Amino acid sequence: MSEYIFITGTNTNVGKTHFGISLIKYLNKYNQCIAFKPIETGCKESKNKLVPADSSKYHKLTKNSISLEQINPYRFIDPVSPYLAIRKGKRKIYLDNYYKKLKIISKKNNTILIEGAGGAFSPFALDGLNIDFMKLVKSKNILVVKDELGCIGSALSHFYSFKKYRVPLDLIILNIHKKNKMDNLNEIKKYIDIPIFAYGKSSKDNIKCLGSIKDRLLSK
Repeated sequence: MSEYIFITGTNTNVGKTHFGISLIKYLNKYNQCIAFKPIETGCKESKNKLVPADSSKYHKLTKNSISLEQINPYRFIDPVSPYLAIRKGKRKIYLDNYYKKLKIISKKNNTILIEGAGGAFSPFALDGLNIDFMKLVKSKNILVVKDELGCIGSALSHFYSFKKYRVPLDLIILNIHKKNKMDNLNEIKKYIDIPIFAYGKSSKDNIKCLGSIKDRLLSK
């Protein structure tokens, strides 16, 4: 049976796709890992087709083992939340629609990385948030936090919200996109009881981070 890893964030533009690509590349050294991004907004129109930027990056890693349509079955041109895009498009898309698409690509002994849209508590379909889909598919869950001023509060509020929602948060990734004088990693560690890893500091640290994720989240 497939294992699901859901990558979410404290908000949009925190580096979910960038980190997701690195994780897939690493996991593919050990077993097959494919991506599933059920809905993407802000797509570009080309030759009467909508081209999803993030999902296309994932598709390049698959070497045609899965189609772009299977990775990303629902797409919209407006750069808005999935819920609003669905409503504006007069579509009926629910969490169960995503789940049915996910089951089609699920195979024995493979790993599927699921990337949400926006943050963990952003509206994901007409009937639920990203975190509701995590609960539905029983995924292992990674929260990506952008290393910047204010991220401590964002990380902690999400950590406690996951607990209240009764959805497991397995680990946190602090995405260090550029160096700063803050010590957000150690400050966040003071208040949580799950692993938190810094990503983006150095190639050596990144490989150690990805290896730890593999060991913690996937079956041996």
